[in-house]
Amino acid sequence: MFKTQKAMRYSLLLYILLAMFVEIHGQSAIFLHHSTGQGVFVDGKVASWINQYNSKNGTNYTVTARAYPGTPYPWENYPYDYWNLWLNGQCSTVDANTQCLGNILQSYDMVIFKHCFPGAGIGPDQGTPAVNSPVKTIGNYKLQYRALRNLMDQYPAKKFIVWTLAPLHRLGTTTEEATRAREFVNWVKSTWLSEDGKTHPNIYIFDFYNLVAESNTNPVNGKVNCLKYEYEISHSNGDSHPNLLANQTVGPVFAEFIVNTFKGQSTGINEYDNRDEIIISLDPGQHQLSIDISQTGENKMSVRIFNINGQMVYNNPFSEESTMLINTSGFPNGAYIIWIIAGRHSFVQKFVITRR
Repeated sequence: MFKTQKAMRYSLLLYILLAMFVEIHGQSAIFLHHSTGQGVFVDGKVASWINQYNSKNGTNYTVTARAYPGTPYPWENYPYDYWNLWLNGQCSTVDANTQCLGNILQSYDMVIFKHCFPGAGIGPDQGTPAVNSPVKTIGNYKLQYRALRNLMDQYPAKKFIVWTLAPLHRLGTTTEEATRAREFVNWVKSTWLSEDGKTHPNIYIFDFYNLVAESNTNPVNGKVNCLKYEYEISHSNGDSHPNLLANQTVGPVFAEFIVNTFKGQSTGINEYDNRDEIIISLDPGQHQLSIDISQTGENKMSVRIFNINGQMVYNNPFSEESTMLINTSGFPNGAYIIWIIAGRHSFVQKFVITRR
């Protein structure tokens, strides 16, 4: 008994020392991405947001962005490719373009990875799913995600953030493909980390899909389960890269999600409802912003407002009311992003103040 207690005290001391080391020296993350991720990271000023957070709170969090994978591997990063690189022996211990997960984690405390938007072009399941198949089907994706989940479980001291799919432009997909993309996203969010009856406390889900995908079944413009109309670079050529507005809207949300994950306060983004349940409006003089969440059935909300540079200009983390009025008379002219959380409902939107 004495030896057991002594061992427990020793383990506790090591844990405390490790926590102190992390607090003093900070934590680092690497964001593996291609063009869609680059847009959010750069246009959304993610690094700048985190640097400002560090300055204000005395922390030392860092995020490095890397285009991955790259030559000599094909520039594809779908579920099959992460499985092929990290689990099927196609990675390198030294080449940053194809580096193995274990080697990446020697330099970083957290790995964030995502898929390019063609990953949402999911075809119908045909035959028996196979983990080693590059064909984009829900069945194959699920097997590959399960294998990746088991791999991440092998690094319990590290953290992982997995983005949900990037939706396709309405002119670059079909109704069936878009429906399957949402189905897979729902599976990742609701089932992937719980289906095996185990906990996976070091894996977090950033729900990019529901931040930028259309959820209305009959929108005025755009198409359900596709990139939102206002986030399209072009309304005519089918380019699925989200536009500047989308990147500037998502950037601060992503940055705060990273920080909260570093702090162990993130639980994953469960739901983004960009329909009519949460209503915001500016008064004619643009001196007051009203928020109404009554249609969600919730009576508590958290509200944050960021300027276009990613700086938080308003923060009310806990309000026990279904309506709120915010005085914006001190807000300079310019664009702002508001992030509202009400239970499982979330709302992210840009608004502009243009007083004369």
